[in-house]
Parts: sequence; structure tokens; C-alpha cells
Amino acid sequence: MAGGPWLELDAVLRERLRDALREPPRPLTEAELRSLLDEGRACMLILGGELRRLERRLAKLDRDPEASFSEITDAFRRVSELRTHVEELGVLLGTLKTRAQEVRSSWRRQFVDL
Repeated sequence: MAGGPWLELDAVLRERLRDALREPPRPLTEAELRSLLDEGRACMLILGGELRRLERRLAKLDRDPEASFSEITDAFRRVSELRTHVEELGVLLGTLKTRAQEVRSSWRRQFVDL
């Protein structure tokens, strides 16, 4: 997998996201929702930047007639793995955004019904 210190942080974040999205849903505070969403967006920016860097490297290797097949396949594997990783994080964040909207709507209904 494409390395980097942020991948460990991302693994921790994805576990926190999965925990927040478990069924039955556990109560989440507004602060927890905001924190998870903010951290998730930041992680997506970091991983997205790393993915673009790896894609540029793959394109450079592809244009280089001296590049070995193993270099190209390794770069392709890294891009593919990181892309899958980024997409999974995106799905988790999208699900959390939906959950946050549901929670906020529920809070609003509680205050309107008072």
C-alpha cells in the first residue's frame, strides 16, 4: 500500500466513523458529528493529494521507455489500492453526513414540539 504517516491516522478515523455508524445508532453530540466530519474532510484532502501524486508518478513511469515493468506495476498497484481506500472513506463520510442531517432534524423536531 502507498505509505505515509497519514494512513495510520486514517485507519483510526475510519474505525471511529464505523463506530459512529453502527446499528443501532448510538447518540452523537453535535461536537462529535462536527469533529468526525471535519477530520474526515481533512483526511480526504490529504489522501486525495497523495493519490494525485501517485497518479502523476504512474503517468511519468508510463511515458518513460526505461521504466521497468515491475516499477510500473508497483505504481499501478499503489494507485489502485489508494483509490479504493479513498473511495471507502468517501462512502463512510457520505453516510455520516446523512446521519448528521437525520440527527439534526430530530433535534429540531424535539425543540419545535416543546
